[in-house]
Amino acid sequence: MELQSIMTDILLLLLLILFFYGIERVKPSGSWNTDGYLSISSGKDYRGFFALVVLFNHLAQHTDPGTIFHYMAFSGPPAVAVFFFLSGYGLQKSYITKGKDYRRGFFLKRIPSVLIPYIIITLIYWAVMAVYGLTFSFTDIIGYIVKGKPVATYSWYILTILAFYLFYGLLMYICGDRHLIMIAGAVLWCIAYALFCMKMSYGQWWYNSSHLLAVGMIWATYEEKIKETVKGIYMILTPALWISFIMIFYIGYRFTGLPDSEGITLLLALISNLLFVTGFILLCLKLKVGNRILCFLGEISLEIYITQGLFMFLFRNSDMYIGNDLLWCIAVMAGTVAFSFVLHAFFRMILRK
Repeated sequence: MELQSIMTDILLLLLLILFFYGIERVKPSGSWNTDGYLSISSGKDYRGFFALVVLFNHLAQHTDPGTIFHYMAFSGPPAVAVFFFLSGYGLQKSYITKGKDYRRGFFLKRIPSVLIPYIIITLIYWAVMAVYGLTFSFTDIIGYIVKGKPVATYSWYILTILAFYLFYGLLMYICGDRHLIMIAGAVLWCIAYALFCMKMSYGQWWYNSSHLLAVGMIWATYEEKIKETVKGIYMILTPALWISFIMIFYIGYRFTGLPDSEGITLLLALISNLLFVTGFILLCLKLKVGNRILCFLGEISLEIYITQGLFMFLFRNSDMYIGNDLLWCIAVMAGTVAFSFVLHAFFRMILRK
């Protein structure tokens, strides 16, 4: 068991090595990575890394060993917050840059790119579950979504981002080029969405990082002003953000599971997720993060997100049960990445048509 614990921690070490492989400081000293820190290629690298963090988060929730690895069970919300930020930033940046052309083709481009993969992965889950004697009707599938427990495990993020895309499309038509009003609408939407999730008794993970989409929109709209402001206080602000994140995240971790702690843990999560994302983005102003592996994983990050639950089930069920946590984690990671690559090619072929 001790050897298994050590080997499981090595998986986390490999994840960190993957992140730091190829990382470079911006040169010369005193310069900034202002053009590349939130570019399309950098966004893919970030998505690739944090897709693995989310996968590790879910694996850690179902394993015991590892002196450090089990802490990954709490890493999900900050990682997902990066996805929300990048989505909000990308949407707003594209709209500011392309204007009416982007708005005109938005629904046709954005909605199918999320909805079609979600429908297909749900059908795959349905087929696999049917093999194991678990059958779902169309009404059942919709009912589980309404209850916040979709048949496709861990697909809540896809449903959330789909709802946000729909609302963002409406904002563009309603607000036009009045970006401040768009941001106000997005903030109100984030609040309304969180209240809806609370009313429906969804888990906190449905809404404790979604506000970063509005933050991403704000960053894209006022990016130049933000960068100029940050440059003057960078050496003070960046460490302060990271220290604050660690402290608040740790306090939230200590409160988790305590009686009547839901309100305080939600507040701490909202703050810590914001601190983590802003701290990470500021680091990327001074560092060039990325390599070919992260870029590849970033290309298939959506598929990694929606297929990992399938392989967690396939390798631990009544017919096949990998009891060794280390071997199970490796099997799930290998199956998820390989199948995600195949699905990505399949989705691209469908979406082209």
